[in-house]
This record gives sequence, structure tokens and C-alpha cells, in this order.
Amino acid sequence: TGMLAQAKHNGWPTEGYVRPEHPVQQRCLAEVSRWTGVPEKQIGVAVDGCGVACFAIPVRNMALAYARLAGTRKSELGTRNEGSGFRVPTSAIRVLDAMLRHPELIAGEGRPCTEMMRAHPNRVITKIGADGVYSALLVQEGLGVSLKIEDGHGPASILAIAAILEELGLRPMPAALREKQMTNSRGETVGSLRIRGGLTRK
Repeated sequence: TGMLAQAKHNGWPTEGYVRPEHPVQQRCLAEVSRWTGVPEKQIGVAVDGCGVACFAIPVRNMALAYARLAGTRKSELGTRNEGSGFRVPTSAIRVLDAMLRHPELIAGEGRPCTEMMRAHPNRVITKIGADGVYSALLVQEGLGVSLKIEDGHGPASILAIAAILEELGLRPMPAALREKQMTNSRGETVGSLRIRGGLTRK
């Protein structure tokens, strides 16, 4: 809906808005580049499960984009984040506030993104990505967090991001996000998935 609104607002055709060469997707690419600090030509482009362009960037740069989003609450509308030279658009402030006010729209009922945000109102934004990617923003700390499970295992990424956020001070986490029961094709519990160890600090 947002992409279609972008097309209508700019007078671009709505047909083919999902294609990477469409102005909507080119605008998305430019914004991803701006927020992450990765040059457009270095960003990988594929198609995600929704059928639109999906951008591949280093995990560190994903976290940077989330951290920059936190700057929207610390800066005046349209001003630059302190010392970074990064300009925060007024629209980003509205987006961040809307996400914090309506966690049910980030993922939905029973989904981990929404559960984590509801457990800690106005403290965190979490969003699952493609194939084992998960990112979060600790709002008060201005800290962006991103991870990628190497084999793309989605359930592992959920437990991992919850454990990391808990270790960074976001406590308590919902019990359902600390351990996941594993069942076989007959519905029998055959084990569980949980986090062992913690963050390695350098």
C-alpha cells in the first residue's frame, strides 16, 4: 500500500511497481542506501516473498539504519543527527511514532515482532527479515541491533534476537521467545530450540 501511495503521490505508473527498475523501487533503493551508508551499486537486489525488491546489505549496516531511526526522537524535525551529518526527514519521525503506537501492525497477533514490542511499550522496535535476518531498535538507548542466522533458520533468529535484547537490558522477554518446542510430523514433542551462551564483547 505504501509503495502504491508513493507511485500515486509522485505521478508514477502503478503498473509494475514491484519491478526493480520501477521508480518506486529505485526510490526505495536510494533510501536504503542513504540510511545504511552502502552505495547503491554495492547493494544486492533480489525478490522477496511478497514479490517486491529485496535489498542485501551487511548486517552492520542494517544495524546502523535502525540506530539512525532512533535519532528521529532526539532531533528536531528535519534537523541533522548530532555530528553524523545524516538528515532525518520528518516522515521518519511519523513512521517511528506510528510503529511504537501500533505494534499490532508491525507483524500481527501471535507474531514475535508484535509480542516483543507489546512486552516493552515504547522501548523497542523489532522486525523480522528474510531467511534468518532479524533487526531491532532499542529506542531509549539509540542502539540498532541486527543479526543473520547463517543457515537462514527463521525460528532460530527469533530466539536469538530476543536473547540479545534481553542481555542488553530489555527484560523480561515473553517466555515463548526463550524456548521453542520442536515437534515431528505426528505432533509429538521431540526436543526444543533454545539459546546457549551469550554475547561476546570485544
